[in-house]
Amino acid sequence: MYTRQELVHAYLGAQGRSFGGYYPESSVFNAALKTYHTAMLEGLQELFGLRMHPKGAGSFDSRVLLMLFYSTAESLLALRTPWSGFLEAGLLVRKVEETGEHGARVMSASQRIDTLVTESRQTHLELLDALVAAMLGDRADLTFTRADLQLIGIDDTRPSPADYPLYED
Repeated sequence: MYTRQELVHAYLGAQGRSFGGYYPESSVFNAALKTYHTAMLEGLQELFGLRMHPKGAGSFDSRVLLMLFYSTAESLLALRTPWSGFLEAGLLVRKVEETGEHGARVMSASQRIDTLVTESRQTHLELLDALVAAMLGDRADLTFTRADLQLIGIDDTRPSPADYPLYED
């Protein structure tokens, strides 16, 4: 079932950044994934009757709420930890741990940051969902099926990373 939460997730994923399962090391997979998220966004916008851009957002009130939606989405997409950029941090973790007491403090602080970023991400998603619910009004609780998407020409099959090279030359 597709709810307004999937509309929010499709919007975030269509931005082609840190949300939606992107792999920093595979631009080919990422291109396919962005195409998927963009198609899902288009389909869900059509089904819900809400365009996530100012000209199609509908009422003045929805356009105003959409400004906060954009700002919240940007804030969520910017969330990261000091460890976010590392594909493999085994050596780094080992070196930090070898520093003894200082390393323990680094690891403890890193864990706290990770927890706070996770909580912040959840709260951002809650805010985005509430904004979309407000913009949808009486359509906020609608749900759609895979068949509904197929009827409007949207294939909801998510690309698999196994079908794309993980590392590119």
